[in-house]
Amino acid sequence: MKPDIPPSPWDPPASSSSPTPSSSWPSAPAAGPTGSTGPAWQQPPAGPTWQQGWPQPPGGGWPQGQQGWQGHPGWQGPPGAVPPAGPVRAEAGSRYDQQGRNGQGGRFGWLGELSLVVLLLFVGIVVVTGLAAVLSEVLDAGPDSPDSEVFFEDPVADMAFQLVGIAIGIPVVLWGARYLGRRPAGTVSSVLGRLRWKWLGLCAAVAVPMIIVQFGIMIAWTWGEESAEPAGDGFPGWTAFLVSLAVLGALVPFQAAAEEYVFRGWLVQVIGRAVRSPWPAVVIASLLFALAHGFGELSGFVLLFYSALWWGWLVIRTGGLEAVITMHAANNLLAFGLAAGFGELASTETAADAPWQAMAVEFVFAPLYCLVMARIADRRGVARVSPGEGPRTGAGTELAAGPAAAAAVGPGLAASHASTPGPVPGPAAAPAYGPEPVPAPESGPERAPGPGSGPAPESGPEPAPGSRVEP
Repeated sequence: MKPDIPPSPWDPPASSSSPTPSSSWPSAPAAGPTGSTGPAWQQPPAGPTWQQGWPQPPGGGWPQGQQGWQGHPGWQGPPGAVPPAGPVRAEAGSRYDQQGRNGQGGRFGWLGELSLVVLLLFVGIVVVTGLAAVLSEVLDAGPDSPDSEVFFEDPVADMAFQLVGIAIGIPVVLWGARYLGRRPAGTVSSVLGRLRWKWLGLCAAVAVPMIIVQFGIMIAWTWGEESAEPAGDGFPGWTAFLVSLAVLGALVPFQAAAEEYVFRGWLVQVIGRAVRSPWPAVVIASLLFALAHGFGELSGFVLLFYSALWWGWLVIRTGGLEAVITMHAANNLLAFGLAAGFGELASTETAADAPWQAMAVEFVFAPLYCLVMARIADRRGVARVSPGEGPRTGAGTELAAGPAAAAAVGPGLAASHASTPGPVPGPAAAPAYGPEPVPAPESGPERAPGPGSGPAPESGPEPAPGSRVEP
């Protein structure tokens, strides 16, 4: 007894006198002479060799299992086919720190990405510094003292080059994620693969007034103390002050964002390729962030490390850098603006030199801001894990974030730092490698297949449409 084999798309059309054979699989007809087309049913379906004889299932792909195919998580393709070139996304349901875990580069590929990007950051800073030295020499705009630590006598020009030297970190780490990590560069911004501008604006609406209150409390607390008195040249005049504000307003947001992209973003994701928990990456990145500001007062170091830990938690909790970019930019804009107003832009002090009063105030405001934004993110449905189902390849892939994606982690600190969530159920659970055989109808005449058509596969489970979250 011959097995029940589904009809082939190469079977000739059936007629009332010759029913369509369903118990055999005829081979492809021989090619006719050049220029001869023959009947329509003799023409094999167009496409690669693996498609001939089997119609492609709905959805445009062949499920390859939940873990992807040869290091391409979520990619759907037939057996033996080559996956599409380009960046590869992490599995759906991955936290922010797991966005680099896309199966690319091998087990120790993160070390190569880490080493080369750090080298490029150093080279970029050296290039900008050298350019500043050359311009100050050519324009004869350097300081009078040869032992000065600045390149330009004008503090605004010197500050501008310092800010640019830090801002180049953004393109460097985005390039490293795309061409060394082989993932979409936008995944450094958020789990959606891009900056969520509406969410960023909402974060700014909370961060700006909160940082103003924080600075006001700190100034009132230290008012009258000798260490808090301005040490600059005083108010420089409205023209110089407004020029300073314009330069700072144009460059400080990029400088603040660059520090977040490097320490809270790319570095956390690179370390996240080698560890399961986000905490080792957050702690290491926070320590390096504090050390990068130099060695000053112990209170300043504690302030930086403590706030960096909270900000690192907030990035994992909200699935992106938007909330910490706005707080960092608001803090720096207000600090640099006050420095410009008091004529202190030439000062070499950093946040590492902050007094203990600033540390005490930060102990309250850092968790306050982070917990408030985490609560707002929950209410607004901000995605904290990679949402959606299906293929994850392609730089422009943006999948919707529905309630199922938010539920993959759940509320709370413990849930947000759980181990790697499992794959989201969806089309990958369908039978792999071709459609199921179609049983013949119990009664009635058989319908002849049309030209190039094949047996209709059974309808599989439809993926649940997610509601796009654009906070």
